[in-house]
Amino acid sequence: MDEDKKYLFSQKIQTMEAFAEFFQAVFAASHPEMTVEIMRSQNVTGLAIIDPARALSTLVCLDGLYDKYIDGCSLWKVFCEITSACEEYDSHGAGLLDLVEDFELVRRRICFRLMNYGRNKELLETMPCIRWLDLAAVLYIPVAAKDGKGLYLPVDNPLVEKWGVTDTDALFTEAFANTQKIFPGSVRDMEDVFKDYDNAPETGYEDDGGGRMYIATNSEKFYGAAAVLYDGLLDSFARELDRDLYILPTSINEMTVVSDEEGNDPAGLQNVLRNVNHESTGDKDFLSDNIYRYDRETGCISIV
Repeated sequence: MDEDKKYLFSQKIQTMEAFAEFFQAVFAASHPEMTVEIMRSQNVTGLAIIDPARALSTLVCLDGLYDKYIDGCSLWKVFCEITSACEEYDSHGAGLLDLVEDFELVRRRICFRLMNYGRNKELLETMPCIRWLDLAAVLYIPVAAKDGKGLYLPVDNPLVEKWGVTDTDALFTEAFANTQKIFPGSVRDMEDVFKDYDNAPETGYEDDGGGRMYIATNSEKFYGAAAVLYDGLLDSFARELDRDLYILPTSINEMTVVSDEEGNDPAGLQNVLRNVNHESTGDKDFLSDNIYRYDRETGCISIV
């Protein structure tokens, strides 16, 4: 690395906003033929690298990368990871990007995820969505999502119009099936799940004797909260425990599951969820302050 690069990448960045602005400037300078913009929503901060020769931009989720930087990863390594991710994006999805307006080419890659409905009403007006409890299911096309690195194409109303798709219910039905194949789900003991992390997140939970806690997520722990809607996932787990379930929507990437055994009272769990959301879960990952209940006899999930 030359001296100019050493100086550039030796800066100390203190905020997510500054982190996003830094990489916006770096990629704008290194790709003068492209437009580089910061994309923000309630849940995600991303970098859009817009090639005028393409209909859609490359989107890089910065949130997990910022967490890595705070944990000690250098700016240069983050830059290399973003560059590598973009190359992976191109190698896996070049045909997808070039011909993304052809619905038949992308229909088996369309997935769904969950976000809070109330906090994202303005954003939800721009894309197809289905209301579910106090959440909304929306669509995206994943290209890479691993180790805090997420690249995806959000499915908005103009793209659906270009596809010529008018039956959004059928579109979500396909996305529902695709998501379970691309990102298989599981319900695992919380401690076992966090062993998979290099730096286990702070859960904010206290062991008060109320019973074991489990995590419902997908294979990549990326938008994994949607796993609670997978066919049979909660049903088989509830029947294994022979109990109904309480579900705590702790983040867009996972939900925490506990049985309805004695000691797990709804009021106490709601307080726990709200404390975790307000003290440990960032705004970008927030899903809901309401807890849900899964009834193993009816197979229904409802807000408690």
